[in-house]
Amino acid sequence: MTSRKLWLLILALVLVHAVLASALPLVEDEAYYQMWASVPSAGYYDHPPMVAWLIAAGEALFGPGNLGVRAASIGISVLVLLMTFRMGTVLGQDRNSGFRASFYLAAMVPMAAFGFAATPDPASVLFWTAASWALVEANSRRAPNWWLAVGLFAGLGVLSKFTNFFFGLALLIWLFATRQGRSWLRHWQVWAGALCGILVLVPFLLWNMHNGWVGFQRQFGRLGEAEGFSFLRVLTFWASFAVLVTPLTFALVARGIFRPRTPRADDPQVLIWLSAPLVLYLSYHAIKTTAGGQWLVPIFPSLAVLAASRTPPQGWLQKWAAPGGFLLSGALMLVGFWPGHVIIPGHNAFTQGRGWRELRHEIARRMQADDAVWIATDAYGLTAQLWHYMGKDVPVRSMTGRARYLFRPPFPKALCSKKGLFLSRTAFAGGVPYFRISRPEPGLIRHEGKTPLMRYYVAEVSHPLPAYAPACAAP
Repeated sequence: MTSRKLWLLILALVLVHAVLASALPLVEDEAYYQMWASVPSAGYYDHPPMVAWLIAAGEALFGPGNLGVRAASIGISVLVLLMTFRMGTVLGQDRNSGFRASFYLAAMVPMAAFGFAATPDPASVLFWTAASWALVEANSRRAPNWWLAVGLFAGLGVLSKFTNFFFGLALLIWLFATRQGRSWLRHWQVWAGALCGILVLVPFLLWNMHNGWVGFQRQFGRLGEAEGFSFLRVLTFWASFAVLVTPLTFALVARGIFRPRTPRADDPQVLIWLSAPLVLYLSYHAIKTTAGGQWLVPIFPSLAVLAASRTPPQGWLQKWAAPGGFLLSGALMLVGFWPGHVIIPGHNAFTQGRGWRELRHEIARRMQADDAVWIATDAYGLTAQLWHYMGKDVPVRSMTGRARYLFRPPFPKALCSKKGLFLSRTAFAGGVPYFRISRPEPGLIRHEGKTPLMRYYVAEVSHPLPAYAPACAAP
């Protein structure tokens, strides 16, 4: 697999992402996953454990700084672009289709603008794409051994994010609903691949069983959520999907999907089968409650392949799709992270990491004045950012959401009688309810220049109630 244009594209993307990864502060979720990585585990409350394992690997290679936290995501981008190139080459029957597929994908907003972010999504995309690539190789070569890789990658995908369950569902539908799929059912490698996918999930399943299935309750509990039908919400979901794919590439994808299929064994139609269940479910989900186009990011490489392999190489859409995507992504990053100015206000990825240098110094000053030795919070994002920015020598403990911190040692008994500084985004009239003793203090404001970003309510606290810190129960 050699393509000078492809490697130049990858090199440029890696360099840009490495600079952004080093320069931009961690957002709440990234700091939260870095906290996970400090104690690698077979499972966590919010998502499967792959993101923590990858961050731990990146920190082992590059240290605990921002680049170390995000290094694995940058490496994943390279692998995904290479696999997309290969799928585009096989399904489009020439290397130009392969490069166009990689080019379209590189310009999509999640890859171009946020391809360095340390979240569960990069691993989810990696293994969805890897399983799709292995299936394409199996079909094009009529090589059943590739099914072992399909199953393994599908299992690792679920170990990355529950969204990847939909890959397994889609694969089952394709196997039994299509003639090409049914032709594989007599091969033992198909069933052995399924077994490989299940086996890699065993430690995660055992962790959940030991912990009351908290991971599954957290994610699958959302299936019953409903806010009532809203046409605007459905429209917003599809609009966000189109913007993230980028509008011109989205038009190419639509053209490729509705193009009549060919009789070739390596027709890209299989990618439509693999993508459709997730798209249909999230469209239905958007009818009931909020859904974002970013939830479809695992299928973005497949969409890029469809756009490249099922549309002609010439045309104004083909010419401007990728450049238009890079312009959109660049403009979004410039507007979102404009130095010294907040152009996109609110509690979002563009503001969550700003202003922490000054706030950190003020928190340290308050702790010294109060003789406080630890920090208490009541929100996981705030807990993670304080843990990240205050340094590992300052104990930071959340008084709520105990299931989120099963990977951490229990609340230390030594802190029960020590003074702490409590920070929250919520004001508590009549005292902080998690402590026997609390004394309100003037609040703190995290700001960028003269623009306030977040107000924090502060109190000096001690003697946590046993309901929130069982170690502090009377002997």
